[in-house]
Amino acid sequence: MNWKKAGRRVNGGLAIYYGMGAAIGAIAMFVTLLVWIVKAVMGKIEFEWSIPILASIFILVAGVVAYLLLKVGYDEIER
Repeated sequence: MNWKKAGRRVNGGLAIYYGMGAAIGAIAMFVTLLVWIVKAVMGKIEFEWSIPILASIFILVAGVVAYLLLKVGYDEIER
């Protein structure tokens, strides 16, 4: 058995697994931000600019991490 190929498949599979988790987390954060914005527009909560700015930064970082992990995972499996 070719251990290098098996190792790449395992590493690629784990990268895809964690990439999907990060993507799901980014989507969940985006939905949470949308709900927060709707509540702010309806006047049910106090509006502060720090919350949407920080949430947008976290969503962007999580999305980039998810993309990079998925790209690395697919590249490892294809080799």
